[in-house]
Amino acid sequence: MEGPSLHLAAEQLQPFAGRRIERVSGNSKIGIDRLTGQTVDEIFAWGKHLVFQFDTFALRVHFMLWGTFAATVNGKSVTGDYRRTGPPRLVLDFPNGEITIWAASVKFVEDADAKGAYDFAADVMADEWDARAALKKVRAFPRAEIADVLLDQAIFAGVGNIIKNEVLFRTRVSPFAKIRNIPMTKLRAIVADARIFSFRFLELRRIFSLRKNLEVYRKSVCPRCGTKIERRVHGQRARRSFFCRRCQRVRITEASRTPISRSRSGTSTRNAVLRDAAAPKRRARPRARG
Repeated sequence: MEGPSLHLAAEQLQPFAGRRIERVSGNSKIGIDRLTGQTVDEIFAWGKHLVFQFDTFALRVHFMLWGTFAATVNGKSVTGDYRRTGPPRLVLDFPNGEITIWAASVKFVEDADAKGAYDFAADVMADEWDARAALKKVRAFPRAEIADVLLDQAIFAGVGNIIKNEVLFRTRVSPFAKIRNIPMTKLRAIVADARIFSFRFLELRRIFSLRKNLEVYRKSVCPRCGTKIERRVHGQRARRSFFCRRCQRVRITEASRTPISRSRSGTSTRNAVLRDAAAPKRRARPRARG
């Protein structure tokens, strides 16, 4: 779930703000029993986080790659067409309905004002979004691929793989392009469109028409020139890009290289690798084994 879906979720779940949780269940191991009897003070979204604020602590939900949720208010579904599979991670029962969460990361934040800890200037959906600050952060990673940088939540909180692919297609930029090789006019266009398309995403998600209105993500043929849409897993985040060679001016040598850097756990090295990409190359020293 990407930022627009989380902002929509916060809207959909507002009927539970000010309500007391009557029962809690689910397979989460974080001690969810403490939620029983608690009253939800506020529900808000930041980037890819959905946050339930209580009196002295908060519950942060991150839907990762495959997480989903559903909710009913007074017996009526308010959350639409998300997939619902497997045992639920968390179920919250209220007097007026219930919220069920699947395959997500849930974590307690011991803060009576969790919202105050977030930088909303980095959230592409927030009123406080700061495009100039985002552009400055982007330029701090000259050796990084633009596809990696667009997924950096410290710069573009809420941008996921769908938004990344659509923005790069809309601005006609190769996902393999290094920041240092992208003209400033294009970088500004990418930063601006990250926000513009995020709101378009939200508009389409509200009417359950997102998938059929995407131009490149999981598509086969370019809607502009009719050539084949290609796909590659690449970059330090090892995420899949969908692109049109012709419209996005992708060089054959770029598309043929698919460097993937993963940690021992199998996940991409993310922000640490982006920092390394911006630093001068140095010869690695052998590490002692023991």
